[in-house]
Amino acid sequence: MLETLYVIQQMDLELDRLKSDETRIPGDLASARSEREELNEQQEHCRTRQQETRREIQLNELELEDYRQKLGKSREEQQKNAFDARTQVQYENQIQQLSDRVTDLEEALAPLYERAEKLRAQWNDLEEQEDRLSPRLVELEAMDENRIQALRDEHSEKLAKRNELIKTIDARQVKEYEMIRKARKGLAVVAIQNSRCSGCNMQLPVTIQQQAKARKIPAVKCTSCGRILVHL
Repeated sequence: MLETLYVIQQMDLELDRLKSDETRIPGDLASARSEREELNEQQEHCRTRQQETRREIQLNELELEDYRQKLGKSREEQQKNAFDARTQVQYENQIQQLSDRVTDLEEALAPLYERAEKLRAQWNDLEEQEDRLSPRLVELEAMDENRIQALRDEHSEKLAKRNELIKTIDARQVKEYEMIRKARKGLAVVAIQNSRCSGCNMQLPVTIQQQAKARKIPAVKCTSCGRILVHL
């Protein structure tokens, strides 16, 4: 019976491995996902800067249009109302101030237009990168889904065989095995190797070794780690 329990444990360890493999992301897929996340972050940053730049441009353009209208109106009023030198000077001063402000706004807009163009080019480049990445990522995701499904199918098949085999073991022994396995990180039944417990490497007394070799029930356990000992 203990030999059968040992075999069941090997099957359980294999089932554990299959479950672990299911959650392990292949390197190519992990790299592609990381590239996509980085690309998304860059796109979000670029989008934010584009929005901020558009707002700056709109505000400056509105102010520029307002000052251009004021400048045009001042020139019209100058032609209509500047009949003497003093009034002419007043209008000239006003027009000069408005012209200076128009020039300032035009100069402020130039780097904003340049920034907007660079951001547009950056966005186009990011979209091209996304277009190149997307089909590869879709392919890798599909391959991973197939990999996971294959692992699940293998797990189901091996679990069914394990469950059939465990029916041949006494229920109390199975319960004890599962409790020890849970407490000892998956290893409940260990072989005696070179007079030592292969679970914790403790040197075993001769009497313990002899009892394990006799394969008597209840099973003999290691006095150090509490695992079930089997003499193979």
